[in-house]
Amino acid sequence: MASVGSDRTYRAPIHGARQLLEASSRMNGGRSTTRPRGVRGCALKLGCRFIGLSLLALVVHAPAVSAQDAEFVSDGIDGMSMRHEQEWGDFGLNTAAAAPGRPGAPLRIGDQTYGKGLGHHANGEITIDLGNQYGEFMALAGVQWQGGGKGSVVFRVLVDGRTAFECGPMSDSDPPREIHLSVAGARELRLVALDGGDGIACDMANWAEARVVRDPSVPRFGTARIDLHGQPAPPFTAGPTGFAITAEGSGPQVATMASAGMFTVAVCGSEEVRLVVPLDSVTRPDSVAADVSVIQGGGAEVILAVGEERVARRVCEGEAVQLVLTVPLSQGDSSITLTTRGIDGEAGVRWRHVRCTTGGRTFPVPVVAQQRPEEFPPPSLPEARAAIEQELIEWDWRMQDGIGTNRESRSWDEAIEQTLCRGDGLIQDLKSAAAPIDELASRWELLRAAWSSLRGNPAASEVDWENLWREVHRLRRRIVLANPLADFGPLLFVKQVPASFSHQITQYYGMCARPGGGVFVLENPGSSLRCRQLTALPTGSCQHPEISFDARRILFSFCEAATVPPDRASATDRVYHLYEMAADGSDLRQLTDGPYDDFSPRYLPDGRILFLSTRRGGYHRCGQGPCPVYTLAVANADGSDPTVISFHETHEWDPAVLNDGRIIYTRWDYVDRHAVYYQQLWTARPDGSNAAAYYGNNTLNPVGVWEARPVPDSTLVMATAGAHHAMTAGSIILLDVDRGIDGLGPVTRITPDVLFPESESPVKQWHAPAGVTSSPVVPAEQQRWPGHCYRSPYPLSKDYFLAAYSFDALIGEPFANTTNMFGIYLVDRFGNKELLYRDLNISSLWPTPLRPRRRPPVIPSLAESTEGNGGIFFVQNVYDSWPALPRGAENVIEKLRIVQVLPKSTPHANNPRVGLANASPGKQVLGTVPVERDGSAYFRAPARVPLAFQALDRHGMAVQTMRSLTYLQPGERASCIGCHEHRGSTPSPQAPVLASQRPPSSITPAPEGSRPLSYPILVQPVLDRHCVRCHGETAPEGGINLTGSPAGAFSASYNALAPLVPFSEWKSTPQANAEPLTQPNLFGARASKLTSLLVGGHEGVVLSADEMERLVTWMDANALFYGSFDPHDQQRQQRGERILGPPLE
Repeated sequence: MASVGSDRTYRAPIHGARQLLEASSRMNGGRSTTRPRGVRGCALKLGCRFIGLSLLALVVHAPAVSAQDAEFVSDGIDGMSMRHEQEWGDFGLNTAAAAPGRPGAPLRIGDQTYGKGLGHHANGEITIDLGNQYGEFMALAGVQWQGGGKGSVVFRVLVDGRTAFECGPMSDSDPPREIHLSVAGARELRLVALDGGDGIACDMANWAEARVVRDPSVPRFGTARIDLHGQPAPPFTAGPTGFAITAEGSGPQVATMASAGMFTVAVCGSEEVRLVVPLDSVTRPDSVAADVSVIQGGGAEVILAVGEERVARRVCEGEAVQLVLTVPLSQGDSSITLTTRGIDGEAGVRWRHVRCTTGGRTFPVPVVAQQRPEEFPPPSLPEARAAIEQELIEWDWRMQDGIGTNRESRSWDEAIEQTLCRGDGLIQDLKSAAAPIDELASRWELLRAAWSSLRGNPAASEVDWENLWREVHRLRRRIVLANPLADFGPLLFVKQVPASFSHQITQYYGMCARPGGGVFVLENPGSSLRCRQLTALPTGSCQHPEISFDARRILFSFCEAATVPPDRASATDRVYHLYEMAADGSDLRQLTDGPYDDFSPRYLPDGRILFLSTRRGGYHRCGQGPCPVYTLAVANADGSDPTVISFHETHEWDPAVLNDGRIIYTRWDYVDRHAVYYQQLWTARPDGSNAAAYYGNNTLNPVGVWEARPVPDSTLVMATAGAHHAMTAGSIILLDVDRGIDGLGPVTRITPDVLFPESESPVKQWHAPAGVTSSPVVPAEQQRWPGHCYRSPYPLSKDYFLAAYSFDALIGEPFANTTNMFGIYLVDRFGNKELLYRDLNISSLWPTPLRPRRRPPVIPSLAESTEGNGGIFFVQNVYDSWPALPRGAENVIEKLRIVQVLPKSTPHANNPRVGLANASPGKQVLGTVPVERDGSAYFRAPARVPLAFQALDRHGMAVQTMRSLTYLQPGERASCIGCHEHRGSTPSPQAPVLASQRPPSSITPAPEGSRPLSYPILVQPVLDRHCVRCHGETAPEGGINLTGSPAGAFSASYNALAPLVPFSEWKSTPQANAEPLTQPNLFGARASKLTSLLVGGHEGVVLSADEMERLVTWMDANALFYGSFDPHDQQRQQRGERILGPPLE
């Protein structure tokens, strides 16, 4: 039909419609799975369009049906599944979309309210599986009424991937647009809501009265019944992408691949498998047919039957037959029976294209079997037989290539071309390394010639193309495994159910652990999927396996957990402890205990154990808790003397030992900065000293980097670029810090098929694109599998690595990820990815070769016992600053102020606040130390507490403030070149700096009220002496009350003065808070209107040096009010009382 309405053209915005989302949430209790989907930018015709489609060649007409027979999609139609995704809010069934966790309002478009429909939100997508059963789809599309002139939504409907309807942009002032489409013979319907180019605010997209009408001429097939050698089969276990298995004990096995219309039976000896498909309608088939082949092993007898009528054949390996059964008019049975019976030895029999013909029309017979509900712990499946293994690997190839996928599908020809291209890169690299692959490379060229020949043959059949595609993939797999780097022997890995709450913080807590899994070994990677569990443990969760340098011992963490916790707060007694065992699973022992989460263990070169632990104390500052802080810790080889070695104020992740013996790890460094970014890489010595930024501390894209590991015999590091609001998963990258320490310059994307989650591609409603300067091209793989992801890379070289991979989408907070999403793969930078292991019931993670590895050098501690509980800092030149400090007499740096950053000791964000700054850490000012005229400083400082520095001018005001922190180990001597110096800089050769020619300075204490910080003690006395006579409680001038009277959470004077001070805080975007780099003179006293007022002698007031220092110190300390998060301490401080100090430092 011709377009109706406006002819204006709409182009998708950078971060709107081009980042289309798709979800997988089956209507079985509200469980949802997120799949962010990106689409290429395109021009949309506005107004409404209906596009004619030829849906299915076998369906030659769509019979007229009555709207009275329509079924509302929102009522949950039996046999129909629906998946949804949206960038904001909760999906509504018979209600509008709503803010997360809140009830939805009634569906309303204009002045009309609707009792039925789907409440959606842009950008998003609803996918409805039609299964060829329906003739029509109807709905009313419109924007939820929000007062008029709100929202801007483009509505689109796709039928089997082709656009059938478009409309918009529409606002809530527009009337509903009627949709009435033929969907006869269609498999899938997708309802898409896109923002209209102005962001997603108010883009509440309603599909009112969405309903379908069944096609009465299409046979309706019931759920298949399966018998395994005379016994009812257990429910199927469905893996990612629709591959499902049923098996029991040592008996026969069945794998279904419903979207390809096939299933495979593995029988041995005389075993028999019978599959019965009921016909639920009165339509009697005229004939039934199926294609059958033996894909592995010996022969089998196959039987196709309807009632007493049957046709049987014996088939041998490599043989393919077609079974055709004509059904007599007298046949009364309404079911189709497919039987596979073994003859001798093991055989794998593939059934495909089961179909029935009635009234001159042919319909596929779906094999839809009962699926196992999600349960915890997930049950263990029997070891897959050879034919099932083969089918799983081949199905993985299909899904990677897009053969038969609903999105971005590819032909056999296109898939072969891509596989050849990727294989060429691999072969060339292996040849350059003198790998013995000449024979395989010759066969590769023969297959290339066969492909070229088949392309030129118009008579080539579908079977010809499929067979060649299979040969190419099988040879490619052989070449991948012929790589000498792939000869790594047995693989250690962990089976684990992802945590109940998907977030970087919560993923490793015992209180979020879901039961299932253990520590396993894959004995022959690439040859067999058979694995064995190393040791028996109580029901619970394992993570982070680590092999000793001599491969004789294994570390891991384990949390006993019999059930899924209903919420975090109810399971705070669950924690992970460290365990160790011999490589064969014997000699199991628990290393740590206590009420702490101890996890992510690593063997240090000196024999000790490095790990992460909540022993540091404190909580995160930016959300609802409890989320205890975990940081680096060490213990002796037997687990004794566990000791915290990182005193960072919030979380750290994924420690590993670099080839030079240093520790590399991820640190969340958001002191007075945006909370979503800055989870980037740091290094330290094994004793925790010399903590330093390694990569990304001023980088916004990716939002974070986790799971860093050194590349063998290299200075490169391999890691996972992930999201903040989701568990660790994303795109695998290589980092070369010789090319820089921030931005994308040092980054090589070795899995370019996955965009960086949350920054370049949304994770459900979470999108943090502040660091994305231009819209990325969405890879075909990401369009095919929106939100697909990698994790736990183990580098074999810079070009080859092991990793866990998921076709299923990464899901973000507050949901749980799919139980069985990850399998283990051998991956290379050329795009080749071969499945090594997948358990369809549970995720498989952290693959690690079970073999000896080179021990890095031992880095001895440089701590000096003479320094006791303190240490020494040396700064060569504060003027070597990045960004550069301003020059001139007024900008000469005379002192450094030493500020202690206080961890949050209460579990929820801003509860309580310590000042106006959002989600601020606490502060207390220790004092100042001198800076010599050449910019050098040399001073003592306390150890084991987080510290930040400020460069002060001659008036004691901060020219530059450190929005990070550092700390000392007892006896440590730490040095730096300058103030946030560029990491590419080196000390300039010159005469010895002045500070080094004298003993280290001691800190000159800050004014009273600085430690602990207390606005009533530090600032209020100055105001009482000079200000309250005009600005008292009674008729204050200008309405400004500068008394210390409690007012709300703070005091009257604080509420009046603090807004005059520019302070650094977590704002809506990093740029709103002058991030990522801290520019001089933006915050504190030098930038404050209050300073100008005071220096100008307001009302003749002259402040003493002490009084001015008090006010400046307060302003430069981010204008905070309290020096403690403890509510009782705060009550005392608000009254002007002194406290001993914060409960956690």
